[in-house]
Amino acid sequence: MTKDPYEGSDRVLTGVPIYVRADSEAVEALGVVGGQVAARGTLPDVRRAVGLDVPVRALAHGALLPAFVDAHQHGVLVALDPHTDTLYRAADDIAGLMHVVSQHCAETGDGWLRLHGYEPMALTERRSPTARELDGVCPERPVHVISRTYHESVVNTAGLDALRISSTTPDPPGGRIVRNRRGRPTGVLLEAASFLAEQSSRPPFDLAAVETRLDGYARRLLASGITRIGDAAVPADLADWYVAAMARRGISVQPMLVGDRIDEPHIRTGSTAKVLADGGEYCHLCMSGRQVARIFAASSRAMLGAEASTARAVGRRSGFPLREGDGRWHTGIRFPEEVELPALMNAAAEAGAGLAIHAVGNGAVDAVLAALTARPDLAGFLPVRIEHAMVLDPRLVDGIAAAGVPVVAQPGFLSAYGHDLEVVPVPQPLSLMPFRTMLEAGVPVAFSSDFPAAGLSPWSAVADAMARPDGRGGHIHPDESLTARQAIRAYTSTAAEVTGLSNGGTLEVGSPADMQWVDADPFTNTDPRRLTVLGVWSSGIQVYAGR
Repeated sequence: MTKDPYEGSDRVLTGVPIYVRADSEAVEALGVVGGQVAARGTLPDVRRAVGLDVPVRALAHGALLPAFVDAHQHGVLVALDPHTDTLYRAADDIAGLMHVVSQHCAETGDGWLRLHGYEPMALTERRSPTARELDGVCPERPVHVISRTYHESVVNTAGLDALRISSTTPDPPGGRIVRNRRGRPTGVLLEAASFLAEQSSRPPFDLAAVETRLDGYARRLLASGITRIGDAAVPADLADWYVAAMARRGISVQPMLVGDRIDEPHIRTGSTAKVLADGGEYCHLCMSGRQVARIFAASSRAMLGAEASTARAVGRRSGFPLREGDGRWHTGIRFPEEVELPALMNAAAEAGAGLAIHAVGNGAVDAVLAALTARPDLAGFLPVRIEHAMVLDPRLVDGIAAAGVPVVAQPGFLSAYGHDLEVVPVPQPLSLMPFRTMLEAGVPVAFSSDFPAAGLSPWSAVADAMARPDGRGGHIHPDESLTARQAIRAYTSTAAEVTGLSNGGTLEVGSPADMQWVDADPFTNTDPRRLTVLGVWSSGIQVYAGR
């Protein structure tokens, strides 16, 4: 951490517009005493309130505002894995990706070779590589190549053998072992099957190496203006160590606990358990017959146009909808926990714990609301948050608002994955990430990155929430755009409340003095992507100083 050149944490800051909240007007000065905000207002009033002996620091330019709270990301996965993002945009096609894998295979020793970060839909072939293709560059040792989101991965033949996966191995609950026409595993693993491989291929815990990676990651968080995170897949046996280790680096953490695998919720008194209801890319969508017909029509048109290869890949990934007992058509992968939500809610309530429920598709969100409706006695007593909620219709938005449940969303997904998602758009009245509709309905919306599944920068995500770019020059549901104040509030005060810091995300008197100094005023038509963080304070101590 970069220490404050001014001794002690007590000070008065002035010289730039100071925004106490994302939705407030600027004040002239801010007083910090004992790590908390002690006064705000005019410079004379603040100096009188904190004492004339407290030093005054005049910031040269820009603006001061609350530090960001990233309510859903995966810092512990970054710390545990030396090869996070190694494959991100490392090649344009599978041949190039295999070349990168071969280089790492030659440079490292025995045991699992594990590399993360490729994007199946960004490759020319619009798919993951196969075990056979991995065998061609690294046949002698087990290899696990993990997609950027972790919800899809591939192993080579040695990896299949190490995982004891064969033609007769059944799909795990909540997962899929992709097979060829003869029923033989291709090496591609989806959802729970991928998480099983992630657990098995995880490198041995090397404290010194992990601490070094934490140093680098904490610096990256602070340089992004982030002082608090919600970590959405923390192994329960590492949680206390991890929280303390990050605190020493100026980052406070709300861990969402899992067991040995990412898809195993762990309920503990006073903590929050992470629960997967559906898949990521393979989320649970639920549609009427008319909506299915519109999907097929849109897909047919796309397959005749310039995006034919993408449309075919989207079709392969989503699969054919199946009509179920409710008379509706369902697609995607569902975890057993989706139907077990009422029991999980009861167990969490009895333990005095909370639940962070991953529900991407409208089918999974509907299941969450049904479980909450079945247990009205838990309203206001059991802390529940919905992670992602990417595909919604007005009925579900109203249901979330009525339940009083916050949604933790990722605006960065718009520019990262939006184009592929819109080649065959979800049928109306479903829409992708309807942020404005949720806010107008009264849903508390907190923002996050889901890093490393998408980019880390909150300022880039704020820009995405405002402009809703699809990453290719288009825009996704521009009527759902937010103002700068709405987007920054979702990344500060709302995110703080969702992560258990009720007085955080603001610079109100009595709040922790967690703040960021940026080089321009974000509320004066500034492009958020161009902002540079010049300084960050955690509980009044400067923990980052930019150049």
